[in-house]
Amino acid sequence: MRLTVLGSGAACPPAGGVCSGYLLEDRGCRVLLDCGHGVAPALLQRRPDADLDHIIISHMHADHFIDVIPLRFRLTRDMSGLAAPRVQLHLPPGGIATFAEVLAAVCFPPDFLSSVFIIDEYAPGAEIPLGDGLTARFAEGIHYIPGYAVRIDGSHSLVYTGDTAPSDNIGALAQGADLMLSEATLDEPEEGPVRGHLTARQAADLAAAANVQRLILTHFWFDTDREAVCKEAQARFAGTVAAAYDGMQLDLQGASRP
Repeated sequence: MRLTVLGSGAACPPAGGVCSGYLLEDRGCRVLLDCGHGVAPALLQRRPDADLDHIIISHMHADHFIDVIPLRFRLTRDMSGLAAPRVQLHLPPGGIATFAEVLAAVCFPPDFLSSVFIIDEYAPGAEIPLGDGLTARFAEGIHYIPGYAVRIDGSHSLVYTGDTAPSDNIGALAQGADLMLSEATLDEPEEGPVRGHLTARQAADLAAAANVQRLILTHFWFDTDREAVCKEAQARFAGTVAAAYDGMQLDLQGASRP
């Protein structure tokens, strides 16, 4: 299982940086987790044909989905679409309606995406097959809008938190995973009833409680000190900790899962 970080930024990443986008390759299957600002060209640098099998969107904030639109033009510039769509686009509940509003706002036809992608909406708790023994499962987190974590099980296991505050649901989903890819957006914990993000310390606590093996922190603002973020997490989590950066690549090795 190989993870490539196409983009590790929050809504305003560093200069030249890319928002959320993570390419997962395993058993011949290619899955894109989120597709925020700048992800489409970053993907084309590594896979010029954009030969994906699945795109999974964690939630409908622009820094996690908006580059699905330019990516569609890489698959075809024909506004009538493809005769036989192949790439599956998995959206959170309500995602189809949100995209309909976005397409109307930018004056694209209603079938602009559905004529190129095979689109569905996943359900919390559902498991969907991705191909050759790969599966995806979902759990709702705590965000300002509905947001979901996804766990991919194949030769190894990876959990991507999406955007979330501390969440028991995501902790349960992540139990025993080889790798947790966790947002670490905040310098200090949010106070009050409205929450939607994690600090590095909270991400580390979530990883420790879930007994995962590795933790990669991501979703950073333009001015985040990534070295400091790692140190904060390492003080709370005994496993391996790293801060994601655009272009980072990690191969999960060791004993494979059946």
